[in-house]
Amino acid sequence: MTQKSMNHTMIMQLIKESQQPALLLDLDDLSILASNALCSELLDIAASAITSSDFFKQFTQSTKKLMAQGLTFFNSEFVLEQRIILALGEVRNNTLLVYLQEKYSLNMPSRHLIKILDDLGAYVYCKDIHYNYSYANRLVCELFSSSNKAIIGRPDSDFFDTQTASDLRKLSDAIVIEKGESIEQEEVNFISNENAYRTFLSVKKPLIGDNNKVVGLFGISTDISQYKAIEKKIRLGEQKLNAILDNVAAYIYIRDNKHRFTYTNKMTQDLFQLPSSEIEGRTPIDLLGNINGTEFERLDIDLYRTKQVIKGIEKFITDDEIFYYWTVKVPLLDDSGSITGLIGISIDVTEEKKLEQQLELSNNLLKSKIDEITLLQATLWEQATQDPLTQLFNRRYFNEITHKEIIKSDRNEKPIALLLLDADYFKKVNDDFGHDIGDKVLVKFSQIMMDQCRRTDVVCRFGGEEFVILMPEVSQDIAYERAEKIRLCYQEEVTKLLERPTTVSIGIAMWDKHLVDPEGFTKAADQAMYQAKHNGRNQVVVYNND
Repeated sequence: MTQKSMNHTMIMQLIKESQQPALLLDLDDLSILASNALCSELLDIAASAITSSDFFKQFTQSTKKLMAQGLTFFNSEFVLEQRIILALGEVRNNTLLVYLQEKYSLNMPSRHLIKILDDLGAYVYCKDIHYNYSYANRLVCELFSSSNKAIIGRPDSDFFDTQTASDLRKLSDAIVIEKGESIEQEEVNFISNENAYRTFLSVKKPLIGDNNKVVGLFGISTDISQYKAIEKKIRLGEQKLNAILDNVAAYIYIRDNKHRFTYTNKMTQDLFQLPSSEIEGRTPIDLLGNINGTEFERLDIDLYRTKQVIKGIEKFITDDEIFYYWTVKVPLLDDSGSITGLIGISIDVTEEKKLEQQLELSNNLLKSKIDEITLLQATLWEQATQDPLTQLFNRRYFNEITHKEIIKSDRNEKPIALLLLDADYFKKVNDDFGHDIGDKVLVKFSQIMMDQCRRTDVVCRFGGEEFVILMPEVSQDIAYERAEKIRLCYQEEVTKLLERPTTVSIGIAMWDKHLVDPEGFTKAADQAMYQAKHNGRNQVVVYNND
């Protein structure tokens, strides 16, 4: 075996055993001599199909140009779907040894970053331009009680309540995806599977793909709900306080009853741009001047007067801007109950103040839209349950309310009467007078029934010239008396309207469990009504099961 062939064999063996995706190409025609399984896995292409892939076409074109420059070692990048592949090439004898690695993905973290993001201690996620999740780290999966696979491709509305999902999209995500702007803001989200609100400090940035277009967003959210819990634990000793509070994203300090600082955490020291040794022993007035110093002692006065926890906004005024801080101050008491000082926690809410008017405007607009939707829902409900001619409830509503009233009757052991009313020879009215007059008769009939019924009775148009009246908590005698009044009023008033005699037949059924259900109840009243028709019309008949 020649030295050249031995080298060739060794390189091929090196390719096979490499822990990194690798290719071996013939230098003359750039044909593939060997590749390892990791190469196919990275490219998501079978070894036999690599030479015909778009990646290999890009690679050979780029490599030929680089080789023409006489380079023996080079690197280049290629786009493979949504990933960037880095190729490192080295000429060895008459072969080209190429190592591949994924540099990063265009719309989600690379594999090498996923573990880091899972251990970051923050909620990290990506969304595509349709606002669906394209990546979620471990904390996001735990928050949603779902796997990464179950989250990918789904929108916020699948994990949050309607209001939270709407706010997330309109107030933050749309700004990033549609305007290409980065944002940093607080978000208060209702976590459905916890039935509780959480407050997050979120940073969201656009993900830029080909042609400098936004392909989604990358977000990191930190749960700052713990700051509320800090108020309950603020009496910790100074030694523990130092260890904990230096890692909390808030300005935390202790002052004595003469307003002098005795402790400041790192954020407070950074704010004053002084070490703790130059802050302790001095008052806000000493450090900030009379105007701002007095402002930062204003809440102290209320605390010493009430010996209670005090909350409020404090301002810091500069030549260019006013900074706002949401502050909680807790009194420190000695064994006798006397105040020896206070612990203060402040969070910069300047941006929230600036957004207040915009948020109020958005809330007003949202309320207006909700009012419109509520009105529309009421209108649709009326249309779905109301007869347009008589303005009575329709058959659909009758079926729903009858079922409910039967359940209530059985539970309370109270009677229910059902009247089924049918205008006699109504077809002849339409034939002789026309449908317009027929409609007027039906409207008149409806007015008569409403006038003779209680507010608790349910009057419905059952269909055509048939009507039903559901009378909860009414005995058979009272139901019969009401039916007679309706019959007589109809006979008098409609006869006057048509100027010829006209009548109505009425059937009555009293609810009994042997009727089984609303359908059986209605059939009983219908049988009684048809018995009234059979008996000569213009009368009231009570259903008799015997």
